[in-house]
Amino acid sequence: MEYRRLWRAFCRNKGALASLAVLSILCLVALLAPWVAPHDPAEVHEGVLNLPPAWMSGGHSQFWLGTDDIGRDVLSRLIYGARVSLGVGAMVVTLTLSFGALLGLLAGYFGGWIDSTILRGVDILMSLPSILLAIVVVAVLGPSLTNAVIAVSVVALPSFIRIVRASVLAEKAKPYVDATVSFGASHTRIAIKNILPNCMAPIIVQATLGFSDGILNAAALGFLGLGAQPPTPEWGVMLSDARSYIETAWWMVTMPGLCILVVVLCFNLLGDGLRDALDPKLK
Repeated sequence: MEYRRLWRAFCRNKGALASLAVLSILCLVALLAPWVAPHDPAEVHEGVLNLPPAWMSGGHSQFWLGTDDIGRDVLSRLIYGARVSLGVGAMVVTLTLSFGALLGLLAGYFGGWIDSTILRGVDILMSLPSILLAIVVVAVLGPSLTNAVIAVSVVALPSFIRIVRASVLAEKAKPYVDATVSFGASHTRIAIKNILPNCMAPIIVQATLGFSDGILNAAALGFLGLGAQPPTPEWGVMLSDARSYIETAWWMVTMPGLCILVVVLCFNLLGDGLRDALDPKLK
C-alpha cells in the first residue's frame, strides 16, 4: 500500500512522469545501441564530410542527423554517447552514494571528533569551485574516462555526506532509537538497520540529482579534453570536436548539446517529483 501511495503521489507530477518516460526510452536506446544505431560510431565515410541532416538541402537519408568533420554518423555517435554518459552518471552515483552514506552515517551517529574530522574535510572540498576541483583531480591522475568518474565523484561527495549526516541526526533524536538502545542493540545494528533505512528518502532524491550533476561535470571535463578521449563517442567530446564548426555545421554542436540538456533536465524534474512524493510534510 505504501508503494502504491508513493506512485500515485509521484504520478501527480506530470513533469516528473514525462521525465521518467523519456529517461526510460534513452536507457533502452543506450542498451540496444549495437542494434539501434545505423552505423558504427567510429566508421569514417569518405566523401560525406560535414553532411547536413537528412531534412536539409544537401542531406542524405542514410545519415539522419548528418556527419561530422571526418565523416562519422552523428546519430550513431549520439546513441553510443548515451551509453557513455548514462554509464558515467550511474558510476558517479554509485561511488558517491557508497562513500557519502558511510561517512555521513559515521559523522551523524558517532559525533565528536569523527564528526569534526569528516566535516572539516567536507568544508575543504566545498571551498573550491566544483569544476576546478574536478580539473585538479584529473590533472593529478591523468586524463581518462575512469579518472573523470573519480574526479566527478569527489566533487559530488560533500553534498551526499551533509545530507546523510543531517538525516541521521534527525533520526537519532527520535524515541525509537532510545528504545533500541535500551534493548542492548549494538551500534552497527542501530545505525545500519534502524537509522539508515529511515534516511533513504532524501538520499534517493540526492542520488537522482547527483546523476544529472555527474553527467554534466563529466561532459564538461570531456569538453576540456580531460575526460573521455577521442574517438570515444561521449557528448562532451563531441562538443569539443565540433566547436570549430559552430557557424558552418551547427548540427554538430546542437545535437550533443540538446542531448545533455534533455537528460540533465529530465533528471532534475525526476528528482523534484521524487522529493514531492517522499516528503512526509506533503503526506
